[in-house]
Amino acid sequence: MGRRIVSEQLESGAALNVPPDDYASRLIKYIPTEGVGYWLAVSGIIQSGGDDIPQAGLLWLFFVIGLVVTFLWLRRQTREPGKRTAWTQIWLACGAFVVWVFAAGGPFAASFDWYRPLYGSLALITYTALIGFVIPPEK
Repeated sequence: MGRRIVSEQLESGAALNVPPDDYASRLIKYIPTEGVGYWLAVSGIIQSGGDDIPQAGLLWLFFVIGLVVTFLWLRRQTREPGKRTAWTQIWLACGAFVVWVFAAGGPFAASFDWYRPLYGSLALITYTALIGFVIPPEK
């Protein structure tokens, strides 16, 4: 199973037919597990650094780095010769990274008084449930 979402079944010469990804397969491919893993490690390290470091600033910096790396990594992982860039999948996965960080608290909890873990949990559940319904138009 490749990383790129298969939207429709195509036949080509001797290649095996690859069935289109169903809801569960699309959902798995939309969640940027590498980016989420990066975030959990980095934020844990920053939060264990104590009160004498600028935690909010570091969290924002590494959030942006994680978002950029997630974008670049997914662009690379979904690239296939002769096919258009999988922009829908890339952007929805980057959105998923943002929502996962929001759910974990991250720079949002460190910077905004209005932030509550409830908001992050509800956003994560809703976003994750909905993105699996999106079938990318890129073939």
